[in-house]
Amino acid sequence: MSKQKQFITACTLTFKAFDFDVTMTNGQSTLWNFITYNPNNKKNYAVFCAPSVSKSKALIKVALKKLPGDHRLVVVTESSTPEEESEAANADYCLISLSSLRSYGQEMLEIRNRDNFNNKEASEDNGNLIDMAISKDRLF
Repeated sequence: MSKQKQFITACTLTFKAFDFDVTMTNGQSTLWNFITYNPNNKKNYAVFCAPSVSKSKALIKVALKKLPGDHRLVVVTESSTPEEESEAANADYCLISLSSLRSYGQEMLEIRNRDNFNNKEASEDNGNLIDMAISKDRLF
């Protein structure tokens, strides 16, 4: 499996851990790698996995223009600079590292294990961890 495919798979697994519906986009008409939908709060994300943001800036700009109106673009990268994070905030998309996604995924699994052990369902507040990270307190 190629490094890019492994990177995309790691991204999808975290979203799936948060009960997002994940649909891979294999067509050339889209620039993002997959679309996610959270049935709990009805949020949609188009996720673009770009190990290097600096090499993908032009593609990110095009992806923003083609983005459906009810979706938010999420760019997952290996790491980012403060300048890249500032550009993302100004362009109104979420830039998040794969390590942050994994951290949120691990936290969610721990919450679920604890809640399952106590025979309770996961609380809705805890189920929205990834949405809070992506939305950055931004309401749709």
